[in-house]
Amino acid sequence: MRWVYEMNMWKNPTLVITIWKVLLLAAFAPALLLFFLTLEDGIGSALLVFVEVMGIVAGIVTGLMLLAYPLVAMINGGIYCVIFEMDDHCIKHIQMQNQFKKSQVLALIVSLAGVMTGNVQVAAAGMLAGSKQSSLSSFEKVSTITVNEKRHVIYINEKLSHNQVYADSADFAFVKNMIISRCKKARVIYQ
Repeated sequence: MRWVYEMNMWKNPTLVITIWKVLLLAAFAPALLLFFLTLEDGIGSALLVFVEVMGIVAGIVTGLMLLAYPLVAMINGGIYCVIFEMDDHCIKHIQMQNQFKKSQVLALIVSLAGVMTGNVQVAAAGMLAGSKQSSLSSFEKVSTITVNEKRHVIYINEKLSHNQVYADSADFAFVKNMIISRCKKARVIYQ
C-alpha cells in the first residue's frame, strides 16, 4: 500500500513540536553530563547547572524555531509532502526529494547557530536533523503506538526509533487499524 500525505504546516503543529523535542533531547545528554560532573559540589549545585543548561538551550532552540520554521514553511509553500509505503512487515516514511533538500537548509541554519553560540549540542542536533530522508518501522519491533486523529498522525515507536505516519481523515481509521493489527506487541495510546 502506498499513499501521499500533504500536511498544512501552518495549521498542524506536529512538525514544529517534533523538531523542538528532538533538539531538546539532543541537549539533554550534555546537560546530564554536566550534572554528573558537578555532583561533587552537591546535589543542589548539580541540579542548578542542569536546569541552567537546559533553560539556555530551550531558549536558543525556541528562538531558532520561531525564526526558522516560518521560513521553511514559506519555502515549502506551507505544505509538508511525504510518501508512505506499507506492507505486512513494515512501514516506510519517505520525505519528498525537493522538500528533503529544503529541510537540509533548516538543519544547516540550526547547526550554524549552534556553532556561532558555542552550543555543541544544538549544532549536532541540526546536523542530525538534516541527514535523514526516510524512516522505516518494522512492525514486529514496535513497542508503542500513539494515535492523534485530530492531527492526522500515528506515532510508531520502537526502542531506539520513532516514526510518524500521516493519513487523511477519509483513510485515517483504515491506516490506523492496519498498523495496530500488524503490531502485535505494541501498546496503543489514544490522544
